[in-house]
Amino acid sequence: MVKTRIGCLEAPRKISIREREIEIDENQVLVKVHKAYICGSELHYYRGKYPTYVSLPIYPGHEGGGTIVEVGSKVSDYSVGDKVIVYSDVLITPSGADPLFSDYVRSPLRCLQRVPEGVDMDTACQAEPLSCAVDAIYKSGVELGDVAVVIGLGYMGQLILQGIKKMGAATAIGVDVVDSKLKLAERRGADLVINAREEDPVERVLEETDGRGADVAIEAVGSGKVVNQAASMLKKGGILGMFGWVTRPVEIDLSQWHTKYLKPRVLKIPSYRDKMPWAEKGFQLVKQGILEVKSLITHEYRLEDLAEAFRKYDTDPNVIKIAIKP
Repeated sequence: MVKTRIGCLEAPRKISIREREIEIDENQVLVKVHKAYICGSELHYYRGKYPTYVSLPIYPGHEGGGTIVEVGSKVSDYSVGDKVIVYSDVLITPSGADPLFSDYVRSPLRCLQRVPEGVDMDTACQAEPLSCAVDAIYKSGVELGDVAVVIGLGYMGQLILQGIKKMGAATAIGVDVVDSKLKLAERRGADLVINAREEDPVERVLEETDGRGADVAIEAVGSGKVVNQAASMLKKGGILGMFGWVTRPVEIDLSQWHTKYLKPRVLKIPSYRDKMPWAEKGFQLVKQGILEVKSLITHEYRLEDLAEAFRKYDTDPNVIKIAIKP
């Protein structure tokens, strides 16, 4: 049995650190957490914008990994000292791994992935969000010569924009309301960036395409308004990629989906088992220099400062991804 701290979201904008004792069973391993990262979905929870099936308090933290320090008596596939990625989402799979804003977590083997050779632990702990972005890149439908737009340049949007440019988009356009994120996207290969606070992104995209519209537009915010903007800037028959997590019902203008023969695609991965091969692919792309992730980690906090980390994410628009180090 080991004592561990664990982060708890008690109420909107109220984070505490609790203590508990945990003990693995014969089919589990105990992992000392190296780092965990705050997900944009957890910021929704923090702001009180969680889905109706969620009730507080909850224990967030589903992006991260660490080193195995104990194995159950029936575990033969893993050993003490192994570096692993832990896929934890107790809101969806209560019998899965423990939440990762902790010192130590228990995990069944199905929620583990070995850290590949040549991948540093800071990058390995990004496996979950990296897998989602890489899946979206490959399923975006971008083809050679396309005009492709990504609206929302957080961690996911930055990676998707990098990827669709490398996939062959002739013009990769990034849209956001924060100058630092737009500048980072430019440094990472965007051909054009648009500050949606300063100009209408739909009008600008139509202007850049001589009124034709973009071939692909990916919404990476989680807003009904932005879904409608993405649809409005598309050409007839264009691909509408819906990546952002919309936590509550929103109003969508379906009329233009019909009149423009749009091809909507929901860019989501159904389970952590499906995420594992995409994480492997993501690590390959990082090692090959096709994707870059280190500049997307803009802040790091200790576990005891988890409340301050969430406040920072909530109030500072320049934040892209925050690491939590036990």
